[in-house]
Amino acid sequence: MDWSAFSVSLRLAAFTCLFLLPLGIWWGRVLATAQFRGKGLCEALIALPLVLPPTVLGFYLLQQFGRDAPLGGAWAALTGGGLNFTFSGILLASLIANLPFAIQPIQRAFEHVPANLREA
Repeated sequence: MDWSAFSVSLRLAAFTCLFLLPLGIWWGRVLATAQFRGKGLCEALIALPLVLPPTVLGFYLLQQFGRDAPLGGAWAALTGGGLNFTFSGILLASLIANLPFAIQPIQRAFEHVPANLREA
């Protein structure tokens, strides 16, 4: 039996949690406590993967990860390799797709913390 798919899935889940948890806590706290211009736009962009069908999101990410796109070209210039069909590309796509699932619940939790406890 070939365990490579299981290994990739397990590594992807571990790295996604490792990167998404601190990012989600930071963004959730910023969005819950700070008032700044463009906050609604940030919240809408974070929620975008929830409203886009997975095939559309995957198509857009596949386009942006290509060497001719700005993101893929910058990655290729830095590392010498592309993002499409690599573990780094899968990880980045997983982070983008799961961003709202990390940030929004944490943001709501921070919003429900009383102000006197926040200052303590």
